[in-house]
Amino acid sequence: MFCPGAIVVFYTIGFDRRTAIFRLKYPDLIQRSIQSPFAHQIKMNFFQTYSTCLAGLLLSFVWPVVASSQESDQMLRPNDRIAIIGGTLAERMQGNGLFEAQLQLRRPEWKLIVRNVAMSGDDVHGYARKRFDSPEKGYSRLISDIELAAPTVVLVMYGFSEASDGKESVELFETGLRKLVASIKEKKLRAILVTPFSLSGYRRPDYEIAMSLCREVVVRVAMENGIPSIEIDWKPTESELLPDQLLVNERGYSVLADKLAEALVGGTHHEYSNSLLQTIVRKNEWFFHRYRPQNETYLTLFRKHEQGNNAAELPEFEPFIAKADEEIWARASEAQ
Repeated sequence: MFCPGAIVVFYTIGFDRRTAIFRLKYPDLIQRSIQSPFAHQIKMNFFQTYSTCLAGLLLSFVWPVVASSQESDQMLRPNDRIAIIGGTLAERMQGNGLFEAQLQLRRPEWKLIVRNVAMSGDDVHGYARKRFDSPEKGYSRLISDIELAAPTVVLVMYGFSEASDGKESVELFETGLRKLVASIKEKKLRAILVTPFSLSGYRRPDYEIAMSLCREVVVRVAMENGIPSIEIDWKPTESELLPDQLLVNERGYSVLADKLAEALVGGTHHEYSNSLLQTIVRKNEWFFHRYRPQNETYLTLFRKHEQGNNAAELPEFEPFIAKADEEIWARASEAQ
């Protein structure tokens, strides 16, 4: 049965919002310009009839319990909208599409929607999101970014930066995570916490201790709030890391995608198709421009008196993003 350090940039120099929307509205023109796809009946005596009815009655009570147990093994549900929040490692998941591809391939009939609103260098307090304002404004933006993704569930991937920043950050992590979980629950959203894991490029003498403490915090906060957590018991090897060993490479992201997908939706590994990955990455790019336009200072911040009227164009990305979601579901179904 069906159980119900650097910011990633998807634009190149000179690629702005108007160019993006033009490309979406006139793909054929752009393509030409660059030249580049039962039932039978049976007789039963009284005893047989009685036995059958009794079995059916028992099954009517047992079956929902079995189904509920199966569903509870999977953290996500059909038609869920997932917002991913976290720092650099989480943000860069959108650049390869491996995590979402694994989700969609394992459960194509669920029609999941994934929106990545992680931000490089971010911590549980939303410090990297403060832009030109106070740290408090950073946290406010973190909550508003989650709201923009319109999720039913939030995948929380913090603790990486805190473990690498030293004792003070680790001490503040639990307070910040409790606050964030409370904010998510206040919005009537579900939360799933992911434990951080060590990256061998960090050379602080107390790094492994700090990371262990952060992992304990994530598990403890999840248990106390009655929400699920995914414990990633993995230390990437050298072949799964970038040269500086501060982040995982594409092979590492593939390993991470399988670990997360197994916990979230169950199933087994599926091979990726380039067309599915390309569609996911393209959708992520469009959402990135919708959510974090490169000229947001002029559109929504302190210089919006100059070009703020153009912010009205940002929602124009949404139909293209929604169409890409449908294409992703179709490609994932075709791969079965």
